[in-house]
Amino acid sequence: MQGGAKLGQHFLQDEGVLARIASAGVSLGDTVVEIGPGRGALTKHLLGIARHVVAIELDAGLAEALPQRCGASQSLTVITADILQVSLPDILPQSSPGRSVVVGNLPYYITSPILRKVLAARHEFRCATFLMQEEVADRVVASGGSRAFGFLSCLCQLQSSPEKLFRVPPDAFEPRPAVHSAVVRFDVAGEPPPAGLLAFLSACFRQPRKTLKNNLAVRYPPERLNADPCARMRAQQLSLGKLREMWERLEGP
Repeated sequence: MQGGAKLGQHFLQDEGVLARIASAGVSLGDTVVEIGPGRGALTKHLLGIARHVVAIELDAGLAEALPQRCGASQSLTVITADILQVSLPDILPQSSPGRSVVVGNLPYYITSPILRKVLAARHEFRCATFLMQEEVADRVVASGGSRAFGFLSCLCQLQSSPEKLFRVPPDAFEPRPAVHSAVVRFDVAGEPPPAGLLAFLSACFRQPRKTLKNNLAVRYPPERLNADPCARMRAQQLSLGKLREMWERLEGP
């Protein structure tokens, strides 16, 4: 998790879980961008598999101590920075096209912005594997008709194939958090979503309890909305595919 204990970090310390995350997200010869290495517990496992690890850590004290904690490995580069301010394409070696992955333990309060940033740079990566709060993981992989389905589900599923791999209990961390976590792997998709689709989906879920007709009233004329078969439903009741079909109908001639 990015940031030190003063920022509310929970350090993952279960060696079995650390090994599972590394093996799930990294293959031999990969270049890894690790988000928030903290004390380096996961970094050590990544260095045992990857060709190179670029670790981005916000906490200057943790970043300074990381090389020594990892045995001064020549395969480790540490960048002291806020991940949200880093240009991901700029930090990757030019020699690793198609062999780059992202791994990290994401803090709850910036999970969505990090997912947006990584998915926006998805052409640089083969996959991303993240540990996050289970509540967020369930939202990421949720299908239409589920209470957890929302804009975050659509954002991730349009640009990747997310899969919830396994749960991680609170006692795997120090200090112990109040909630369960889960590991999710995102196999990224190459093509960006069509222009306007993400904005449409965002509007659909703007007020989830309202009907699509109400949420989309500022975007489309009432006669077009009234004629659409899905307009009286809530966005959560439809699949991503059905929402995309609705967008195509409303944007069409």
